[in-house]
Amino acid sequence: MHRDHIVSAIVTCSGKGTRFGSNKLLVDLDGMTILERTVRAMLVPAIDELIVTISAENEETYRRILIDDAGLPVRLVLGGEERHLSAMNGLDATKGDIVLVHDGVRPFVTEDLIMSVLDAAIDHGAAMIGTPSTVQVKLVSDEGFIEGSLDRAHSWLGQTPQGFRRELLQTAYEAAVRDVYQRVSDDADLVHEYTGTPARILPGHVNNIKITTPQDLGTARLIADHLIEETDRA
Repeated sequence: MHRDHIVSAIVTCSGKGTRFGSNKLLVDLDGMTILERTVRAMLVPAIDELIVTISAENEETYRRILIDDAGLPVRLVLGGEERHLSAMNGLDATKGDIVLVHDGVRPFVTEDLIMSVLDAAIDHGAAMIGTPSTVQVKLVSDEGFIEGSLDRAHSWLGQTPQGFRRELLQTAYEAAVRDVYQRVSDDADLVHEYTGTPARILPGHVNNIKITTPQDLGTARLIADHLIEETDRA
């Protein structure tokens, strides 16, 4: 419970990891799988329940890691083919009036980041974190020609968690299913497109990376080593 709101969180872990080449959630990161690291990071006091969306093929393994061995207070829910379908299945299993959605391959999220999104979601209806872009992003046509550039001053790189009032997320998911939505996007895009509610964006952190490629894993190991060194010094 936070500010008189029941808070649910969904960690999406039902992806296939095609760009990585294997199941990145099972990769060891300094003695713990990425899966367990991410789920543990989301277990903050303000969150009343945590749902982990999974694929049927990984259910036994994930249950062993998270529940049987680690004893974490989570529920596993089977996801769908698309990210929003998985998150919708997770939403159906929750009871919170504020819902946070987080990528399972972002193991370095902190309680401060989670709380900033949670408070902004309560205040504005939809919220997320990100970092201002330091590169020029080009708009490219289907034929491969540059059509323009995004203004760097107004370009951010999105991160998770993202947070929403439950009714906004529910409406967006249901509309996306009706439209057979297949564009690559995130929940903030869905909520804005289908409910007209823009997400308030707040500063994220450079460490809150999404592990998508083997190169990202190298960066993750450096971050983990640095965090361990900081803990040892403290």
